[in-house]
Amino acid sequence: MESTSLPAAPAGNEYYEVRTIPGKGYGCFALKPIARGTRILAEDPLLIVPIADYMLCDIEKAFEELTPEQKKLYFTLHSGHGQDPKQWPSQIHESVKARERQRIEEQHAARIGKEPTLISIFQINCMEMNRGAAIFPYAARFNHACNPNACFSWNANIGKETIHIIKDVATNEEITLSYCDMMHDKVLRSYELKHYGFVCDCPACGKDEDESTFAYQSTERRYKLQELERATRFLRGANLSEGAKQDDFIQKLLEMAALHTLEGDYTARLAAVFLDIALVCEHRGDFKMAEVAGVRAVQVKKDCQGTDFPNYTKYADSLHRIKTKLAMVEAQRSA
Repeated sequence: MESTSLPAAPAGNEYYEVRTIPGKGYGCFALKPIARGTRILAEDPLLIVPIADYMLCDIEKAFEELTPEQKKLYFTLHSGHGQDPKQWPSQIHESVKARERQRIEEQHAARIGKEPTLISIFQINCMEMNRGAAIFPYAARFNHACNPNACFSWNANIGKETIHIIKDVATNEEITLSYCDMMHDKVLRSYELKHYGFVCDCPACGKDEDESTFAYQSTERRYKLQELERATRFLRGANLSEGAKQDDFIQKLLEMAALHTLEGDYTARLAAVFLDIALVCEHRGDFKMAEVAGVRAVQVKKDCQGTDFPNYTKYADSLHRIKTKLAMVEAQRSA
C-alpha cells in the first residue's frame, strides 16, 4: 500500500522490508528465509473505531485524538478513492434504513472521490478489532493474495495485531495476506476485492478452464469445502457430540482438513477442524487418533496465532487431557 515516499518497516524488524512494485505501489519482501510459525509483526493500533458499522463521524472523532505525527502517518496509507462509479450500483434500495443509507453514501462518495479522505483510507486499511475495527499502519503495508503465505489476527491478550508466517517464505519472496475469506470462490472473492479497487492476479485467480492449473484445482477445493462446511456447521462447536454420533462425520472433517492443507490454508480454521477431529475421537474412545489430531491442532494454532492467543490454552489443555487418557489406557493394557 502506497505513500509519497518509501515507507519503513517497524524498528527492530529483521524479517522483511518494504519495496516498490512497478504498477502496484509497495509490498513487503522477506530479507531472509522465514519458517512457518514465525511471528513477524506485533503492532499496536494507530486509530480505533469501536463499532463495526462505522460512520464518517466515528472516524473523524478517532482521528482528532491522534498527534500531528500520527495524522501524517495515517495519510501515508493507500486510499481507495478514484474508482469508476459505473462499477457500483447507482441506487440504494428503498428498504434500507436511514443510518445505513447514510453509511453507504459516505463510503461510496469516498470511493469515487478524486482525493484521499479519512474514510477512503480507513475502509480499505482497517482490520477487525474486538467488535470494531482499527488501523495498523505496518500491517496495512502487506498486499493481498488469495493463497497467502501469512495471516493476521487481533490478539486481545497482548493488545496487538499479529502477523504470522503460515508457509515457509524464501529470501526476496513477497509476504502476503488474504483480505477475504479463503473459502470463497473466485467470483465472490472478486466482488469482495472490488471494494479495495483492484483485480487480483494471484495463481488462484488465474484461468481455471484447464484442469491442470492451480486455479482450477483451487476452485474445485473451495467448492468442496463450502459443501462440507454446510454439511457439518450445525454438528460442530457446542453440537459436536451430535456430530460424533454420525458414522461419516469424522470422514467429512478429515476431508476438510486435507482440502485446507492442499489449499495452503494453515490458519485458525484448519486448527479448529483438527481440534474437532481430536475431540470426536476422544468422545469415541479412540485416544491414539485423538492425540494425532490434537498435536496437529495445537501446532497449526501455534503457527498461525501464537501461544499467547486468547483461546490457545483450549487447544493445549485438550491435547494434554487426551494424552493423559491415552497414557492411562496404555498403562492398563501393559499391566
